[in-house]
Amino acid sequence: MNNNASSKYWLWVFRHFFLDVIAFALAFSVGISLRLPHNWAEALNMYWPGILVGAAVFACVVYVCGLYSLHSHNQKAFTRYTLLMLAMILAIAPMLGIFYLNFSTRIGRGAMLISASLAYLVVLLHHALLHCKFRSYRERVALIVTSDEDEQEATMLNDLGGHYLNLVGVIHYENYRPRRQLPVLGSVEELPEIVTRNNLERVLCTNKSILDPNMCRRFCQLRYSGVGVVPIIGVFEEMCQCVPLPLITPEWLLGASGAPHMLYIKKLKRAFDIAAGVAGLLCFWPFLLFGMGLVKLSSPGGPVFYRQTRCGRFGKTFKVLKLRTMKPDAETSLTPVWASTNDPRAIPGGNFLRQYRIDEIPQLWNVLRGEMSFVGPRPERPEFVTLLAREIPYFQERLLVQPGITGWAQVNYPYGASVEDARHKLEYDLYYAKNMSVFLDVFILLDTVRIILRGGLQKSARSRLPHYRRPDDTEFIIAPVKPPPAPAPVNADI
Repeated sequence: MNNNASSKYWLWVFRHFFLDVIAFALAFSVGISLRLPHNWAEALNMYWPGILVGAAVFACVVYVCGLYSLHSHNQKAFTRYTLLMLAMILAIAPMLGIFYLNFSTRIGRGAMLISASLAYLVVLLHHALLHCKFRSYRERVALIVTSDEDEQEATMLNDLGGHYLNLVGVIHYENYRPRRQLPVLGSVEELPEIVTRNNLERVLCTNKSILDPNMCRRFCQLRYSGVGVVPIIGVFEEMCQCVPLPLITPEWLLGASGAPHMLYIKKLKRAFDIAAGVAGLLCFWPFLLFGMGLVKLSSPGGPVFYRQTRCGRFGKTFKVLKLRTMKPDAETSLTPVWASTNDPRAIPGGNFLRQYRIDEIPQLWNVLRGEMSFVGPRPERPEFVTLLAREIPYFQERLLVQPGITGWAQVNYPYGASVEDARHKLEYDLYYAKNMSVFLDVFILLDTVRIILRGGLQKSARSRLPHYRRPDDTEFIIAPVKPPPAPAPVNADI
């Protein structure tokens, strides 16, 4: 019954991304027409390659700045408009480069000034309207409750989604009577009337409601009447772009594995990886040489590169290649150790290489060999996979996807050094496994650029994440477990 809420979110992002591209290109076309009214068609025929490049760069920079995010309404107006100006300047730079490669296609200073000013005003209007919509619009929804546990979920949903959802009230199931302080709209027997009377845009439900044949029939009736019916897990996917583990069911996993993106996995992702890997080597080789020199100078007693066993797709192991950022004796015991931010075992400059992801550039070789993807869940060591699979439900599901250099979890959650951190990252990895596509991979690469420029995610990012846990959720309590024996000591640089 899911309306694929996460796809709805990314379609929304892409729509505004595309609108900025169109607005930029049209504004430049109009500006050139105003400046050159007699031969504008001939001018546009020469200028269009540079204009399209500038439009694409502009939209990419806007995304990197986070202006398409649902949380962008929290930014001050001056900050947003300054970021748009920065994006405009960065978009014009490659345009000038293209024009000077072929001087005959150069846009004159007058036409450039008029066009850029007009483009800035148009995108400014677009984002002002976007900001107003963010601040004023909240979707009217109601939740069907069948038990006290469902009411707990309604309270959590109301706390988390207050900025985006207007939880009008709850609809009780048959003889169940709600006990909490939430408006009661009526019984499921009156569902169509309740939707009409309260002007609801979507009805939210729980897994128990979906599995009820009678409710399924009612939901289908609503769907064909134009009212969306979405499980709570779909709402979290849409609002937070992650999948809370307590809400995952076998039905959800089966639906995620059968999504349309399987064509992308089988046919297009490998081509994307090869193209991105080659482009990465061409762009990042100066940084790689810098990192190699830094390792050699700061720790001459050890190798520049190191290889470490990691789990790939379906659990198949491979040797990952990275720049060495730890001391040669980083692990003196037989138990593998999680690395962390500002790890004391790092060589001089090692934390810097990790912070700006320079140490991971050699993994492009693993990508070209087909052992990794450019985008995917982070490859873990077999020892940690064994430990975490005991502690975290569905952890081994992430092994069904090719591991990556960067990924949705890496751009949303900082370095983790605990089972709880691994749990949160899994919620993002499962979201990616369900929704992977070429567009999402491109957006993840743009997010990676933003994080690298900022020097990594801060620990404070953890506090902004949803903590969806039921009060009686004993299944997810972490108990100390003795780690399994590890092979010979290796350099733990996870």
